[in-house]
Amino acid sequence: MQHLISSVMQKHRDRLVLAVLILLSLTLLILPQPTKLSIAQDALNGLFVPVERWTAFVEDYSGLRDENKRLKRMVASLTLERERLLQFRDERERLRRLAAFKEDHFYRLSPAEVIGRNLDRLQTVLVIDKGAADSLAVRMPVFSYQGLAGRLINVFENSAWVQLITSKSHPVSCVDKRSRVVGILEWRQRDMFELTSISVVEDIAVGDTLLTSGFGGVIPKGFPVAVVTYTAPESDGLSLLVQARGVVNFLALEEVFVMTDEIPWDRSVFYEEADTLMMRDILLQPRGTR
Repeated sequence: MQHLISSVMQKHRDRLVLAVLILLSLTLLILPQPTKLSIAQDALNGLFVPVERWTAFVEDYSGLRDENKRLKRMVASLTLERERLLQFRDERERLRRLAAFKEDHFYRLSPAEVIGRNLDRLQTVLVIDKGAADSLAVRMPVFSYQGLAGRLINVFENSAWVQLITSKSHPVSCVDKRSRVVGILEWRQRDMFELTSISVVEDIAVGDTLLTSGFGGVIPKGFPVAVVTYTAPESDGLSLLVQARGVVNFLALEEVFVMTDEIPWDRSVFYEEADTLMMRDILLQPRGTR
């Protein structure tokens, strides 16, 4: 019986299809207009949604593949660049030892979240969510992503106060990155500073970056503080007026980093020990497999 039915359907397949289509057409003609629109919408969704999903998947896959290639190239370049810099560092340390200079160190930074500010109009003090329980201590320097932000002035068990450099009581010894001229950076207003104790014959130009000098032993040298925006001889003819803008957006600080201690270069880590081990594994791979 089954064979007979299958044979009849195979023989009259075209007529059956035509009859079904005619029946569907008549049904659609009889149905109300809203029902027709709903059926048409459902049919379109059933046909095009899978196609759109597949198209989007193909586009996403292609984009991810291209991004993966770019990231692999970036990782390879950064890995090789780091290896080259490590060689320069080792060479520099050897030269420093030959010259009997103090060994350079890597600095451990402890991240902290800003949980409060003082209520005066200058807002020169921040409150962070780490304290003595996290090995913080008074006078430790504090940094943002951009550069020097301030130093700790009060430390409690689970919080601490940060005195920002936007304060009359927090001058910073700075050195011009280009010319190596040293001066004292003092806050004037908002994010504007003035580099004082500069002779009119000193080489300082607009656009120069001012770095921490390391003098005084509290704040290590080499961290960005400000960029020179204006220079002009003073009225006495002996001094140079140098104005600079801070590199840190002090009013938008939400996270900071407290420099807790110094680590010898040979024991330095990235952020976690696992990161260092991963980088060592990468560097030990044969070059053809990177």
